[in-house]
Amino acid sequence: MKLQRIYISVYFEDAKSAGKKRGDVTLAFSVGDELLESIKELSSSDIKNIIGIYSYDDLIIAAAQEDRSLGNYIKHRLKVHMENGKKNPAS
Repeated sequence: MKLQRIYISVYFEDAKSAGKKRGDVTLAFSVGDELLESIKELSSSDIKNIIGIYSYDDLIIAAAQEDRSLGNYIKHRLKVHMENGKKNPAS
């Protein structure tokens, strides 16, 4: 059985100047993923606001510091944000 995946792209305007052919980082999710359900309506700007990174170069540095791929770093930061929101629903 083939695993269904859903993809969300996060666009970084400066990625092309960093030598990337495209200006986005693609996040892959399994169908029904709880994180996907939490963020599927968010724009690239919303996601960048949540993770606090607006530059592709800054993303590379932050991901390297945690020894994560770019997509994994973004998903991790989103998951932490969503978990914190559940713990502190009033904030």
